Amino acid sequence: MNKRIFLAAFGLLATSASAQTVPSYTYPAAGTPPVVPLQCDDSYANCLPITTTNPTRFAGTIAAGATDSGNPIKIGGVYTATLPTLTDGQRGNAQVSARGELLVALSSGGAAASVTTPTADGLATSGNGLLTRGVGYGFNGTTFDRLRGDVNGLVVQPGLSTTFWTYTSGTSPILSNTTTAVTIKAAAGASVRNYIDSCQITTTAFTTSVPLALRDGAGGTVIWALTVPTTGFLQPVIVTFNPPLRGTANTLWEIVTTTANTVGTVTANCSGHTGA
Repeated sequence: MNKRIFLAAFGLLATSASAQTVPSYTYPAAGTPPVVPLQCDDSYANCLPITTTNPTRFAGTIAAGATDSGNPIKIGGVYTATLPTLTDGQRGNAQVSARGELLVALSSGGAAASVTTPTADGLATSGNGLLTRGVGYGFNGTTFDRLRGDVNGLVVQPGLSTTFWTYTSGTSPILSNTTTAVTIKAAAGASVRNYIDSCQITTTAFTTSVPLALRDGAGGTVIWALTVPTTGFLQPVIVTFNPPLRGTANTLWEIVTTTANTVGTVTANCSGHTGA
């Protein structure tokens, strides 16, 4: 509700500078009680002194939880298709999306974030800045990215059907008299890791014992290994990893005999999931 403030004494209004016609009142004479300000509504009615016990007339007229009506005092933001560029010391407006949602900026540090094109959903990126309307974000080492439950997000939930993977060599051995590795799981994408939950391994007899390893990356770090004896693993060796073997983000897994055997082959089946 708009208010107009007048000076009055004894409850009498002073004349207003407004173009509207108001009643004429007499100013108090010298020596009378001090003049106190009054506030009135748009019709110059309901005038009350402004005192410490009457401060609420400057507040909005609509209580929290009540239906909005009239012209209550509000706090809000402004939508601009192209965000302003402020200089040192200038005041700025709170920015909102086309749906009226307050935009919040995240920055990866360094130079000031440059955000130029807010969308209806309140999402826009430019330079090292990012706008979001409350969606979870994480820093992937280069910039901020949305956290979402698929293989493209920074967080992937194992319970999603698209995140489980299996590998089998089938009925044909994959390693025979060689140190050439075999990829059992390709890289899963930016910021996504491959996990190995279990493997089942069988071999034929070897002429010598052979190290068998799971490596993180092509020619990468050996994360798990065992030695296949000369008698081999004629019965399947089942290995369950608890916790699962965790690979580097966006990196393949491979299996390899680290020394060549003259006789003997290896067959392997592995399964796992992708995640953060």
